[in-house]
Amino acid sequence: MKQIVVYVHGKGGSAEEAEHYSTLFPDSEVLGFDYRAQTPWEAREEFPRFFAAQRARSGRLTLIANSIGAYFSLLSLDETLVDAAYLISPVVDMEKLIGRMMTWANVTERELVERQ
Repeated sequence: MKQIVVYVHGKGGSAEEAEHYSTLFPDSEVLGFDYRAQTPWEAREEFPRFFAAQRARSGRLTLIANSIGAYFSLLSLDETLVDAAYLISPVVDMEKLIGRMMTWANVTERELVERQ
């Protein structure tokens, strides 16, 4: 069975970015996953389905994931679907990131609640 490398892009990225990794994995099929999920719970539905289909046709599956794509991958995949993972700038503390973004935007949690 073949080796497959799946690239998962970050926000604003695309599956075409997977081409960059082809030279690093010359003996593998390298493909990009152009997911639709916008939230962790959507990723938990979408990611396992896609990776299970790839796993069914591979002997070894390697994940390369960037930013929010890495975060979604960490939340939704496990060792039954991925043999090795390379995470590029993963979001590992979403609450901290959101808090920082709120500070940059000068928005408080109370204001968000009030605005719903």
